[in-house]
Amino acid sequence: MSRLLRVPFTGADREFDDIGREMMAAIEKVFRSGQVMNGESVPLLEQSLADLAGRSYARVVNSGTDAVYFALAAAGIGEGDEVLVGDISFVATLHAIVRTGATPVFIDVTDDGTIDLDLAAEAVGPLTKALVMVQLYGRMAAPGPVEEFARAHGLVLVEDAAQSLGAEVSGRRSGTVGVASCHSFDAMKVIPAPGTGGVVLTDDPALAESVEQLRWWGFSHGGAVVRLGHNSQMSSLTAAVLAVKLEQEERWLKQRRATASTYTAGFGGSRCILPEHGCFRENVFHKYVLRTPRRDAVAAALKAAGVETLVHYPYVLHELPFLERHPHRVLTRGRAKRHAGEVISLPIHPYLTDEEIDHVVTSTREALAAAD
Repeated sequence: MSRLLRVPFTGADREFDDIGREMMAAIEKVFRSGQVMNGESVPLLEQSLADLAGRSYARVVNSGTDAVYFALAAAGIGEGDEVLVGDISFVATLHAIVRTGATPVFIDVTDDGTIDLDLAAEAVGPLTKALVMVQLYGRMAAPGPVEEFARAHGLVLVEDAAQSLGAEVSGRRSGTVGVASCHSFDAMKVIPAPGTGGVVLTDDPALAESVEQLRWWGFSHGGAVVRLGHNSQMSSLTAAVLAVKLEQEERWLKQRRATASTYTAGFGGSRCILPEHGCFRENVFHKYVLRTPRRDAVAAALKAAGVETLVHYPYVLHELPFLERHPHRVLTRGRAKRHAGEVISLPIHPYLTDEEIDHVVTSTREALAAAD
């Protein structure tokens, strides 16, 4: 009997085999410096991230969730305000909005999973103060329409770019949209931290200063506690490891893009919706997400074939049970709900072997055919 080839969804162990020596050297340097917090690796990483996005300021924090929350809070969003957000995202986006005290207004999405601006226009009212634009699955949506929408309605625009670090469209990088943009470095992201982490990017010096206060107990540069803050610092160790990984960004992107191209070519003719590719950086393939109304049957078949899959995301935000205790509004035409019932994510980390990629293609084609 031939062995069952198992294809893991992530490749953290293989990543360590590849660049573990460099990561350990960076960690040793931090320990020998004696500055495991607030060491030189933190501002160096911030400068690299600002340069990558073409932003003036970068402030690293403990998580992508904190990054979105701090961006909104630093922009003055709080109790009594309404914040527009697409109905498909990781729950962290919603948590960040609710933490400010603002009311989320859930807007249905277009077929590509981004917020429906036509429907959003119907939701704008006197309390609407902000819009969170989610860049989903690593694909960057064109920034022009959402920026024009925010200007037309006088809204604070925050880009939740947790999944799209390095993406680019029409000469604009992910991380440049709105008054502030936010990336995440949790274990599932294109540049994963040894734990978690996030960053707020902005060109506004006052907003950058506010984020700095929020992440560090409300302290000002003068040493006074000037506001209610949080302990959301990124350790020197995390920053040092992320700096090593950031050097691999383009190489890893090329590998994910190559895998995505093989998948898409291999699934040609199958009855499913495939992700868009676009130019080299338009989609960095944080996830390779295909859509099929037979999602659960396909997932079961792939599991039996040894291919690990996940669902991003099996819910629409407005139906999460905890929202029964929080004010919110919903404008939907059912697209987000349909999206949540059809999506399935295939392995696409940069350390997949050719054999594993071929196995995913063959197994997925068979699963899709059997589910028809």
